[in-house]
Amino acid sequence: MGIWFGALCTSFAATFIIASGQAPFVVAFYRLVFAVAFLLPVNAIQGWDQLRQIGRKQLLSCLIVGLFFALHLVTYIASLQYTSVASAGALLSLQPVFTAVGAFVFLREKIEFRVTLGIALAVAGGLIVGGGDLLIVTGSALFGDFLAAVSALMISLYFVTGRSLRQYLDIIPYLVVVYGSAAIATAIISALSGIPLAVSSTRGWIFLLALGVISTALGHGIFNWALKYTKASTVALVTLASPAAETVWAYLFLGQVPAITSIIGGIIMITGAVLAVSGEKEEEQREAGYSTSQQ
Repeated sequence: MGIWFGALCTSFAATFIIASGQAPFVVAFYRLVFAVAFLLPVNAIQGWDQLRQIGRKQLLSCLIVGLFFALHLVTYIASLQYTSVASAGALLSLQPVFTAVGAFVFLREKIEFRVTLGIALAVAGGLIVGGGDLLIVTGSALFGDFLAAVSALMISLYFVTGRSLRQYLDIIPYLVVVYGSAAIATAIISALSGIPLAVSSTRGWIFLLALGVISTALGHGIFNWALKYTKASTVALVTLASPAAETVWAYLFLGQVPAITSIIGGIIMITGAVLAVSGEKEEEQREAGYSTSQQ
């Protein structure tokens, strides 16, 4: 159930981003800063020893993961300025495919049939959502779609690399280092691009705070927690419940009316995610039963 709560938290991200009215780099930077600010007191309560015990090689890997996350955030947030929430979410549905391939190549994770079927359903649902949006596509929307596809690739690399690191690192110090390095990377890219990181309104601060705490510290934090116990491809697949729900929130709070294809595709995407998660649980139970019988 925890991972689904993470999907619920991240599903508000697009609404918070659009409602804040801030530039992409500003949104990406402050959501990370607020997430770290939320997590640091938790880390302090637990003690700083876990943070100090992170080795140099692991620290470098965390910095790379943070860079992947920063690039994911910047490209996704920027995509929302050019294309619809539905279309961006549809292209993000490619991330389980990227993640499954990466996990197979680098982590040697086997992909069971039910998980494969779930991924296929999710991608099909995403294409249905995007297909409806592409009927009214414009030149600027195509650029937004490209940014969303890059974002999908970056989050896939983030999950695959994070899956490996989470086997050795506890969740809170891991998040502090990854989110902190992502914030620094975003600030550096912003400075090199000549883009100021100034928030233009009190309303912006409020929605950025909500984005940092709810969607980043809690939502993405839960996904990273799950990477220790769940295959990267399955975690990536569950995150697809977020774009499906985002379409609903965009309609309720922003007035973006979803096409019928968005509704149908969203249902198919969530069905695929549920199928994959149930398949992995069944596999774990089967492996546990086999181990018990061998004792």
